[in-house]
Amino acid sequence: MKKADYTKEELFIEHYVDSGNAKASVIASGYAEKSAKSMGYYLRKKLASQIEDKQKEVLSNMNIKSLSVLERLLNADSENVRLNACKLVLECNGYSRDSNVNVKVNDMRDRSDDDLLSELKTLISPEQLAKLNS
Repeated sequence: MKKADYTKEELFIEHYVDSGNAKASVIASGYAEKSAKSMGYYLRKKLASQIEDKQKEVLSNMNIKSLSVLERLLNADSENVRLNACKLVLECNGYSRDSNVNVKVNDMRDRSDDDLLSELKTLISPEQLAKLNS
């Protein structure tokens, strides 16, 4: 019986998490192309928990990037982009089209910063305001 090649298995995990294709991942990891299909099936089953852990790690790292991009979209110049970003945030937090959310849009250009800050304080909780100020 052959010994496991842990280096190739680690490479397989990396490639599989990136591509989702077991056969291609086997070949890219240095296994024989001739048995790639069966080896891909075998390694995918054998390394399932390590693959899942790696996928969670990759997704966790993507959350940071995603939040950064979302924050930039929420502050974009385009009202349409800001609106769609807000919709995405609401959907991710459980709100749907069926949720009863009233939106009133006023032209804020004629209002002073102090007026806008005062209105903002009435709309959000003190905890949220503290987060914004930090």
